[in-house]
Amino acid sequence: MMKLTVTFHSQGRLLEGSLYLPQNPSEHLVGLLFEGSMTGATRQLTQHIAREVSEEGFACLVMDHSYYSEDEGAAQSWESPSKRTEDIHAALSFLQRHSTVNPEKIIGVGVSVGAEYLAQVCRESNVCKGLILIQGPFDDAQNKAQDLDIPMVVVDETHLDSAIDETVMWARTLFNGSFADSPQAPLVDWSLADK
Repeated sequence: MMKLTVTFHSQGRLLEGSLYLPQNPSEHLVGLLFEGSMTGATRQLTQHIAREVSEEGFACLVMDHSYYSEDEGAAQSWESPSKRTEDIHAALSFLQRHSTVNPEKIIGVGVSVGAEYLAQVCRESNVCKGLILIQGPFDDAQNKAQDLDIPMVVVDETHLDSAIDETVMWARTLFNGSFADSPQAPLVDWSLADK
């Protein structure tokens, strides 16, 4: 796995992200944009999942969002939902233009509150061809994404290794399996699979 620090612009600001690629990346990889919390344990979880998924042959981007002061690197104690969704749009545009990513094969991966932001972006744009919601027992992103017309899956974040495996399996299936033939694929809740 390779980790590249990448930059792109959003709202007149320079954003930085971590692009994780498999060791020998080819052109036309499936690209995954990971969106989680800006700080804390969820951010670490998001980065860990992105690293692990990239080792399975995917291009995975985790970005830092715009901060809202004169200093581009200074974190603030609040965030603007509209600015955050603009940042997500900019990150998706970056992925579409990246030489290793197939611009027609991009998936959004939302962790915790990041899933809600990605669901909103999927309403405004057709860049994401699928949506993976990695959520804990108290997250509500699944309900906020019910009306989207792209395939999506809910993955339980409680068991990290299985969340990684399910993300990889679903992303592969989306473009190579039955989901590719059915744009109205049903919502799959993997967290209920073994209950």
